Amino acid sequence: MFHRELAWLYLKGLLLAVVFGAVGALAAEGFRHGLELATQALFGRDSDISVIMGDLAWIAKLGVPAAGGLLAGLILVYADRYQKARGFGGGDYLETIDGRTGAIPAVPSLLRCLSSFCSIVSGGSIGKEGAMVQLSSTVASMFARRIDWLRGERFQMTIAVAATGGLAAVYHTPLAAAIFIAEIAFGGIEFRRLALLFTAAVVATWIVSAMGQFTPTYPLPIHAFDLDASALAVTIVVGVVAGLGGALMLAAIRSGKSLFALVPGGVVARMTLGGLIVGGIICVAPEVAGNGFFPITQLLGGDMLTTAVLALLGLKIIATAATVGAGAVGGLFTPALLIGALSGMSCIAGLNALFGTDHSPVLFAVVGMAAALAATTQAPLMSTLMVFEMTQEPLLIFPIMLATVVAYGTANVVGQPGTYAIIDRHRLRFASRSRLYELTASAAMRPLDRYVLDTATLQEAWDVGHEAKNRFVFVLNADHAFVGAVWMHDIVDEMARGESDGTPRTLPSLISPEFPTLFASDRLVDIWEKVVASPAERLPVLADGTSKRVMGVLPKSVVLEQARRAFV
Repeated sequence: MFHRELAWLYLKGLLLAVVFGAVGALAAEGFRHGLELATQALFGRDSDISVIMGDLAWIAKLGVPAAGGLLAGLILVYADRYQKARGFGGGDYLETIDGRTGAIPAVPSLLRCLSSFCSIVSGGSIGKEGAMVQLSSTVASMFARRIDWLRGERFQMTIAVAATGGLAAVYHTPLAAAIFIAEIAFGGIEFRRLALLFTAAVVATWIVSAMGQFTPTYPLPIHAFDLDASALAVTIVVGVVAGLGGALMLAAIRSGKSLFALVPGGVVARMTLGGLIVGGIICVAPEVAGNGFFPITQLLGGDMLTTAVLALLGLKIIATAATVGAGAVGGLFTPALLIGALSGMSCIAGLNALFGTDHSPVLFAVVGMAAALAATTQAPLMSTLMVFEMTQEPLLIFPIMLATVVAYGTANVVGQPGTYAIIDRHRLRFASRSRLYELTASAAMRPLDRYVLDTATLQEAWDVGHEAKNRFVFVLNADHAFVGAVWMHDIVDEMARGESDGTPRTLPSLISPEFPTLFASDRLVDIWEKVVASPAERLPVLADGTSKRVMGVLPKSVVLEQARRAFV
């Protein structure tokens, strides 16, 4: 059946996706262009920061990241003070999409993007995508707050399409960008919502393409992948090793945060020290500077690195832990990709030497990239699609799929939940919804400790109801079967009439046999509306419809709490 109102609402949603997908893409491209201009102004050339750092004197290698950390820390201090002084809540775009915050506070969020800008341009081991997508979402929030129609879920969707546009512009991966927002921000794929995310990604891709920027992130020559037992076994091993690499990076970051918290002097001192540590590592291995884009390009192009692969793997993890642990704002996508590429290449080199095989290090570096990304983001579908779009190598889809699943499981086994706190909330909601479907009234009920028999007097019934502070008193017979319920105000009225006319009043005349009841086998998902709609604060749970034996009561508060956990 055609619903004109729904169709019109959907078209308005598509228009929203077009406009704010473009806003997100332009904001991300503006950030990228700003980085290029700043790099040119500071270093006299627009090259990757790892290449620039490799050519600097050792004192500059130490000083530039430390100075960048100092400046980034000062900006963060001002952003925090500004936010606290005005009573703003958190401003992360994922929290806004999840409905945890009503809007993104513009000034604090822009300042955090600027702080991230300073960390990135000075060689901090952090990704660009975090600040770029945050900027896309912040700009969208600034516009959307002025449109009355964009409130509640519409506002959340506005931020979502802007973030999709920004991420699609960052990595030139429109499909993965849409799936990322669906999988991470929303916690699942809903097709009407996905259509809007796809629209935003398409618009962003068209804008980037029109600007001459849309090229594969990591183009690969054509490779062949043989689906034999040896290749599958190696893929599994690479998935485990890269998953451990991603998990190790997350563990190192958490440890870094704990250690830097002990540093006196606040965030400015911590970030300056973090920059100094990164600078010291850059003196030994320049490839750790920046997000890791250029070293990945070298690895996939078959070029030699100045640092041994296994050594660079460990140093990159330490540098990332020093940058993020100190308090820098940014993303972990590209650092995770580099760690995965290094893990895959190290692993395949060892396996080839051990078993005398000849598997391509480049292919399994790509497989490792997807695996490490899945381990850190806890989003295997998005990781598979993103690395596929980055390389545009269709033959790698199967091994990437396998490796991401293995890495995802590996990270969970070792107890690393991923980068995004929002994922834990999605998991809790999923578990609560599953519990809502599986939990029965008998499992959730409470004992019935206050009731009267059908032979009780009005005074006895009133005493029970008054003591329990309930609006109803349940009435049972001698066999503990449910007879009905009596309103407390009916008992009071009858007792008053009896006192006025001297006529004795009995309880059976007040019993309501049609009082709503539940059965022990009823699922909460099937009965929660009945419980919520009932005027009583609890409903009796019966063993069956024949004996009507009362097993307990189900309080309304229990059902509401289970529903709150499932949907909030």
